[in-house]
Amino acid sequence: MKIYAKIILLVSILILCPFRAYAEDLTHVDLMTTILNSTVLIKVEKDNVVIGSGSGVIISADGKILTNYHVVHNSDRIRVWLHKDRRRHYHVATVLGIDPVSDLAVLDIDPRSDEKFVHANLELDRTKTIVGIDVYAVGAPLSLYWSVTKGVINSINRPSFLTPYVYLIQHDAVIQEGSSGGPLFNVHGNVVGINTYVIAPSRGTVQKVQIYSGMGYAVQINEVANSLRWMMQGLEVPRAAMKLNVINLTEDVRRYILKEEGRDIPNTFGIIINFLKEDDYGSKQGLLNLDVIVAMDGFPINDMQDAATYMANKKPYEIVYLMIIRDGEFKLLSYKLDKLEIPMKFYDKDDVSRSPSNTEEEDEEELEELEELSPLDELELEEEDK
Repeated sequence: MKIYAKIILLVSILILCPFRAYAEDLTHVDLMTTILNSTVLIKVEKDNVVIGSGSGVIISADGKILTNYHVVHNSDRIRVWLHKDRRRHYHVATVLGIDPVSDLAVLDIDPRSDEKFVHANLELDRTKTIVGIDVYAVGAPLSLYWSVTKGVINSINRPSFLTPYVYLIQHDAVIQEGSSGGPLFNVHGNVVGINTYVIAPSRGTVQKVQIYSGMGYAVQINEVANSLRWMMQGLEVPRAAMKLNVINLTEDVRRYILKEEGRDIPNTFGIIINFLKEDDYGSKQGLLNLDVIVAMDGFPINDMQDAATYMANKKPYEIVYLMIIRDGEFKLLSYKLDKLEIPMKFYDKDDVSRSPSNTEEEDEEELEELEELSPLDELELEEEDK
């Protein structure tokens, strides 16, 4: 009887395994169907001339689309294609709201008669977006429409190249020019980020050749959700700024200040102020060079990330109370926040989705300069308010 029981068990396993594999395949098919049908192709025009293209994702049943601001910047006509239409038809979109600071925009398209939009959900549970998880990037890299690439999240909470007040996801799913505005999905089919740029440095003295680094960046979904509250109403996203040049206070910075300035900073935490001029915004409110901010309204500030996290919940022109260390003593100072602004001319550049690139000679010159750079000189490279 034991032999027959083992045979029956083995036969059952052989029969059920294919069904299990098929069920898993169906789940993957459903996932791909959702992420493809919710991703759109975008082409923008100005004066009847196509000036660029990108990607986007439908986030509501009534046709709201999330994309990058730089995709639609300076355009007067926007066309959107859906995956199901195989580029036979397009919708004309209108801009509902923009957030240039986060490089985000919301578009609106109307459904045709009896047309239903497949939309994606946002992954609002931040605990599920962690380093090492699988992600899918969908878009039109190099005009290869509705391409799906797979990678993993390499890092989270990377500061944006625009401002440290906006956090990005670093991942290695392949994205290229044309992927801008496209969604970054997790394995559950929820959007965890909006792809915004890729690091692609140039090399070569006679002819520049761009080298794909494999590192792509997406606006984190918590940043997106905060912006959506305002963009969906066509309102400007309010963001506060301190209008200061700061850098993390480290042991190296402390030693440099002691050696060059003769000032002994008694701690190695907080953010230190420098390059503050007499008529600057911070000077007028009582701050001095080499003041160290260690708390805001009682919230500990160990570094710039702490400051950015706290500032995310503040509004322009609010009053905050700064705990600073000056000449070895704690002081409490009231400080009126200003408004964070990004000059719109920044987006007039030909390609804001790629990092600035240099020739080999320029790279060598910059390397020599960086080797001679003091910790305090680095303040100019890490301005908190750009």
